[in-house]
Amino acid sequence: MKYAVLSDIHSNWEALSSAEKEIEKYDVDYIVCLGDAVGYNADPNRCLKEIAGISDFMVRGNHDKAVAGLMSIDYFNSMAREAVQWTRTHISLINLAVLKRLPAGPLMVNGRYLICHGSPMDEDRYIVTYRDINENIFYINRYFKDTGICFFGHTHVPMVFEENSGLLDLKPEIQLDPSKRYLINPGSVGQPRDGSSKAALGVFDDEKYVYRYVRFDYPVDITQRKIIEAGLPEALALRLYSGN
Repeated sequence: MKYAVLSDIHSNWEALSSAEKEIEKYDVDYIVCLGDAVGYNADPNRCLKEIAGISDFMVRGNHDKAVAGLMSIDYFNSMAREAVQWTRTHISLINLAVLKRLPAGPLMVNGRYLICHGSPMDEDRYIVTYRDINENIFYINRYFKDTGICFFGHTHVPMVFEENSGLLDLKPEIQLDPSKRYLINPGSVGQPRDGSSKAALGVFDDEKYVYRYVRFDYPVDITQRKIIEAGLPEALALRLYSGN
C-alpha cells in the first residue's frame, strides 16, 4: 500500500491543490492528514472541505482546535492569535462542525502506523530536540509495540529519525528498515519553515518500505495576495517566500 502523508495545510489553497497534483503521480491508496487544516492563510473553508473529503485518516491540530473553540489561544503568538480570530469569523458553520469532530491523535492507521499532530505523548507537544525524540521513541516502544512508524507534524520542518541511528539525510527516496522504529515529519504543505518556500509532503510505500520526501512549487504570490487582501498580518505573506 502507498500512503500520501500531508500536514499543516493552514488554509493555503494554492499549496493544497498543488499537493493533490503531486500525489496523483504516485498512485497512492490512502491519504493521511496530520492536522492544522486551518490557520494563517486565507482559504479555511475551501481547504478544510477538500482535505476532509480526500483524507482516509485525519487528526486535528492545535489551530484546528483553537478555531473550533476547543483550546485557549493565550499561548499563541500575536500573528497566530490574529489568524485564529480571523478564521473564526470566516469559517462556515458546516466546517466548524467538521473541526469539532476531528479526532485527537495519536490514531492508528490500518493497525500498523501511528499518526499525530504534535507527538504521540501529547497532541500539542513539539518534537524538536533529541530529548523529545528519545522520549517519544521510548513511549512508542512501551504503548504502541505493533507500529514501526509514527508520522507527526506541528513543527513544519521535515524530518526522518531512525531508532538507534539518528536523523537520516532527506533524500528524495529513503529506504527504511522494517526492524527499526521511525519518527517521520513530512513537513508543511501550507507554511514551510525549513528555509524553503517549496511545499512538502511524504509518500510511504509499505511494500518496498520506502519513504519519499517530496518538495514542490506552488504559486506563492497568489496565496500572498489573498493574505493581504483578507487583512491578515502582512508578515504571514512575507514568510511564505523565506520559508521561516
